[in-house]
Amino acid sequence: MQNGAGLLGDLSALIESGQYLTALECLRGGLTRLRAEALPHEWRTFCAQTFATAEFSRHPLSRLLKAGPLGGICAEARGCVNHPLALDAIYGFDRVPQDLTLAAGSLRKWELELGFCDSLRARRLLLERELNELGNTVRYPRVLAVGCGHLREAATALSMECMRGGEFVAFDRDRACLALLQREHEYPGLRTISGSLRDLLGGGLTLGKFDFIYLSTLLDTLEDFRASALLSALLPLLESGGRLLAANFLPELKDAAYLEACLDWWPFYRGEQELSALGNALSPALRGQAIFQEDSGGSIFLDLQAV
Repeated sequence: MQNGAGLLGDLSALIESGQYLTALECLRGGLTRLRAEALPHEWRTFCAQTFATAEFSRHPLSRLLKAGPLGGICAEARGCVNHPLALDAIYGFDRVPQDLTLAAGSLRKWELELGFCDSLRARRLLLERELNELGNTVRYPRVLAVGCGHLREAATALSMECMRGGEFVAFDRDRACLALLQREHEYPGLRTISGSLRDLLGGGLTLGKFDFIYLSTLLDTLEDFRASALLSALLPLLESGGRLLAANFLPELKDAAYLEACLDWWPFYRGEQELSALGNALSPALRGQAIFQEDSGGSIFLDLQAV
């Protein structure tokens, strides 16, 4: 496959002459084409040899990408687009600097309109609707958000009168996220728990039973055996008839090439067959199982209902 020098060489002159959007579109198209043509191991090697080198850190494209809302965060967070600060930027909750350069402003608008950003926003909106409706159908609902981040999808629900008397458990290993939730929300039933996947799988936590459990981005980061183990550990925490929703990027995710090459985030993609297999392994404990896509078509949801 084409080496990185050819691709990067075409971009240098465009960036240096201020044609940022043209350069970014050339990058997007080139990466998408190369990913489609390469075998998986060839693509990973190409990305490592092109974008994870000292030489690339001196390239104009590297400086441009770090000026964007995602590139700078992912560089420090080791390639985590599901990092709470990156998600805040994608959702539109971050603070936009007043003194953005032309390059940074161009990259911001372009980057936040990429396919995986559309998909993450669609996930948030879907979960927001589910949470808002829960208080109307369940009295004193109990909710568990696993890998909760900044809990943006729950902001409206936590202020609704119909949610009063319930409990919302926010679980994350990032203590800074949980501290922010305590500062931002006055919901008396909000309970934050700091812990790891091992803590959940070990069964040592006393969490109780829930009407609704959801994973907004965590499943993307887990191999099949870990995802299966986590779902198996969470299902017994559901009340009878309770639901578990877990989102996952589809293999056909738009702009996955940019996500992997430039932001160094390599999610575990799953289609309907793969997610169904995870649910089928839990079938004795299920009343129902469904698979559906969010509105952008970039992510798929596994919807499990307990007996």
